[in-house]
Amino acid sequence: MGTSGFQTILVGYDGSDGSRKAVDMAAGLAQTYRAAIIVVSAFHPLPRVSEPSTDDFREIHEARVRADELVKELEHTGISAETDVLEGPPAEALLNAANAHEADLIVVGSRGFGQIKGLVLGSTSNHVVHNATIPVLVVR
Repeated sequence: MGTSGFQTILVGYDGSDGSRKAVDMAAGLAQTYRAAIIVVSAFHPLPRVSEPSTDDFREIHEARVRADELVKELEHTGISAETDVLEGPPAEALLNAANAHEADLIVVGSRGFGQIKGLVLGSTSNHVVHNATIPVLVVR
């Protein structure tokens, strides 16, 4: 992160309400700091011992379409944005993308669980918070 704030903000997006809140927060920060946004979407690892199924290809396509639509929406508001659709667990995809893009900030949504919803982060956000080497903003 430079002296002028954030230059590259990475946001995890899976189409959920929580990830949409994260995108909205990232967009506000991007406008404030004139930062670029990298929209990261992940799909489950493909089987290595057999050919990928139709469902596998559909999941990849849907992840790319969601991310591309979001990038168009962000660009329409004047924010520089791009997609990075990666294979693998979402938390690892976010951490890998943050390193690859030299991001200054990771923004993720949070999902609570059961009775203790307000106290527990979702597994993706929890993993990112505990393993990132840059600041992480978890949006509720």
